[in-house]
Amino acid sequence: MISVRNLTKIYKLSKKKGGQQVVALNSVSIDFPDKGLVFLLGKSGSGKSTLLNSIGGLDTFDSGEIIIKGKSSSNFKQSDFDSYRNTYIGFIFQEYNILEEFSVGKNLSLALELQGKKADKEAVNRLLEQVDLAGYYKRKPNQLSGGQKQRVAIARALIKDPEIIMADEPTGALDSNTGKQVMDTLKKLSKEKLVIIVSHDREFAEIYGDRIVELKDGTIIRDETKNEVEAVKSASGISFIDDKIVHIKKGQQVSKEDMMHIGKMLLEKTQNSDAIISFDEKSNETVKKTAFITDEGNREVFAATQDKDIVRKQYSPGDCRMIKSKLGFKDAFKMGASSLKHKPIRLIFTILLAVIAFTMFGVINTFSSFNEAQSIYDTIQTLDIKTLAISNQKYNNEGIITDETYSKIVEDNPNYTFNKVIGVGGRTGIYNTNGNTVNESYTMLPNSTCASGIMSVNENVKNQFGLELYKGRFPKDNPKPTSWTDDGFETHENKEICISYNLYKNYLDAYPFSGWEDLQDETLSVQIGYYDEYFKIVGVLKDDTDISKYENLEMNTTSSNYLQQQESTIVIKYGLVNMLYSTNEVFKEISEHYSSTNVRFIIYENNENRYNYAPDFLNVKDIDLEIKYLTGNKAVVPIDVLTWLGIDGADINRTIENGLTIKVANNYKYEDNHYVTLDVVGWVETNYRVYVAEDCFKDYFCGVDYILTTLKGNNEDKKLIEYTYATNSKMLNLTVMCPSTPILSGFGETIEDISNILFWVGVGLASFAGLMLMNFISISISYKKREIGVLRAIGARAKDVFVIFLCESMIICLINFLLSSIMTGVVCTIINNSLINDLGITLSLLSFGIVQVLLILAVAVFVGVVSSFFPVYRFAKKNPIDSINNR
Repeated sequence: MISVRNLTKIYKLSKKKGGQQVVALNSVSIDFPDKGLVFLLGKSGSGKSTLLNSIGGLDTFDSGEIIIKGKSSSNFKQSDFDSYRNTYIGFIFQEYNILEEFSVGKNLSLALELQGKKADKEAVNRLLEQVDLAGYYKRKPNQLSGGQKQRVAIARALIKDPEIIMADEPTGALDSNTGKQVMDTLKKLSKEKLVIIVSHDREFAEIYGDRIVELKDGTIIRDETKNEVEAVKSASGISFIDDKIVHIKKGQQVSKEDMMHIGKMLLEKTQNSDAIISFDEKSNETVKKTAFITDEGNREVFAATQDKDIVRKQYSPGDCRMIKSKLGFKDAFKMGASSLKHKPIRLIFTILLAVIAFTMFGVINTFSSFNEAQSIYDTIQTLDIKTLAISNQKYNNEGIITDETYSKIVEDNPNYTFNKVIGVGGRTGIYNTNGNTVNESYTMLPNSTCASGIMSVNENVKNQFGLELYKGRFPKDNPKPTSWTDDGFETHENKEICISYNLYKNYLDAYPFSGWEDLQDETLSVQIGYYDEYFKIVGVLKDDTDISKYENLEMNTTSSNYLQQQESTIVIKYGLVNMLYSTNEVFKEISEHYSSTNVRFIIYENNENRYNYAPDFLNVKDIDLEIKYLTGNKAVVPIDVLTWLGIDGADINRTIENGLTIKVANNYKYEDNHYVTLDVVGWVETNYRVYVAEDCFKDYFCGVDYILTTLKGNNEDKKLIEYTYATNSKMLNLTVMCPSTPILSGFGETIEDISNILFWVGVGLASFAGLMLMNFISISISYKKREIGVLRAIGARAKDVFVIFLCESMIICLINFLLSSIMTGVVCTIINNSLINDLGITLSLLSFGIVQVLLILAVAVFVGVVSSFFPVYRFAKKNPIDSINNR
């Protein structure tokens, strides 16, 4: 079955040992039969163990080949030798080498499972019974004697029914009686299998061996096979062996001639030596073994091995079919987990440092993967906000939402009802009998008397926002149409309007009104864009917005107070707190001539420079001036624009006559391909006022400040917020206005600037954790080196070894992942809570969620795989015998 051709193995000693080369095998060639007991003898260093390990695939060799059932090993990879051992070889070691973490039964089952076969408990028990270990299935190795362990090793070698059994000093660690029992067992096995034994014991070799191969200095110096020499037999069948030994079979008749011949032998032989005539069966059996006498009365003698002595079949390469190992995950996991018991302090230290590293990585990633939409959603959830404002405000530049943009939002979000809101300018005042007015800035505190915006109200809007008519009645449309003076003031009766409950309270505090009776029907002056609008107060609508946390807020410059001012401003400016409510018709009429400050840049056509300029755009139909002839995209601009473009004096009119165009970019469309080109046909002395035709005004500069909707309190709200930010790529450039918007916007810009730095810091921390884990795995490998070598000896591949240590690594990484995820969530919560407690603002700055959890898991798994791969790869390149011998 096995033939060895010119096998050479050379060891190179270390420099400490002289750095010389030692020839362990010197071009050894030998053929083995398909069955029988072959002993490899020789002194220490003769090469016998090296030969056994080489032909068993436990050790490599420098040149030569092994032919296994007609197939040469010349093209074998290490995995092929693993499969060869798994299929054909059963190893028995001097030190037993059974796996301590498994029971006796599992040690046997594991060898069978590596072949992909199901372990049959009954079959395992039957085999244990054959080696006198019945009832030992669940015993642990540490509960066995040396002889019992060796019998377990023999049973493990036999469980997969290998064609070859290789034993290296199988009796070396046993007492003589136990050793004989082991040899008797191996002798029986050799009747059906090839058994190759490395031994120092020549006596055992001569008694039990069918063939003895002796080596010296890596060379075979003796190769002898036991042959049976027929003895001289008398007529009655008594054997006379070498004229020195008489063998009489049990029950055999002795003739007179035999007695005379035996008597003659006694007279002759006892003159010079003792003679023992024994009738003790046990003693006679020992004599037969030591004298090599067969049961037939013939004698066995060793003679030089001839080709005829090697009985083998004829094989072709196709007869060599090998089984790849299949180590079960459960077994790999158990072996990996058992490694964790070594160096527990180092393990705890490794996990602790890795958790710190992964936690820092998770927090940094939460910062770097900052999602403004998610943070806004979390803040809304925390504050239990019921309404949501969507604005065209970006980077503190206010824009408008055009009819086109509004239609797009409504179309994309059919489950929400959106209400248009026109923002109120910096002045809201009441003209009472004393002519008092109040001027307020956009910084709105709870006691502000400045209205935030105006929206239309009807029964549906009332129900949508949960409004309650607290005082008075709902507004009605005016019977007379609006007309305008040259200065832009209306001349008809005041339009009717309802005010919010908060404005109502503040008006009572700010003006000498004793109650609703004094306040109703008073004239309310509101600055809307360029114009002043005048309204008659007819009712008070109450909403359920809670602004109690801002009641004691004062105007000062402390950081926390400033952030609270920003938060309160957003709550009041973009909510129902200080809202005005008109009819649909009044709202429509106002919106047709309303334009927000919505220009980011004005660009001179032949100049690359961009000028930051933010004028008011006016519809010429609303102004009774001489420029009403404007049509198309013609415009009249303030002289300041021309001056900034370097045009002044006598050049102004000539430049305009020769053709002057400017490009205007709205806040909501400010990419190069979304500029509006205006033809300049005149100029005025006024500052910050650009006059355009009615159609041009409606198309590009007319709209509302923001839209307001009610939230549903479920995941749909998150989708709406995400949609709002996703539409930026469609040039809608929308922004959700909630208490955290100004802070989050600035935070997002900061994060974008340092995201790359944070990423590499995270990579560095993950790498640090990987190095620590790699060091621990390397230590685990050193502790389990022998066990892994044994596992490979019984057929496991390097792949199986990797799975074992990968399981160990994954256990550690799973612990790291769980602890790191918890710690990261805790740290993010602490940071968010500190903003609430220390700064007094409600803000979910860090949104630690499933994305970060999955990322930490991915990093932990990646680190675990990489950390396991390199030390295991280096270890897997070792020969199994080196691992077993802890080299």
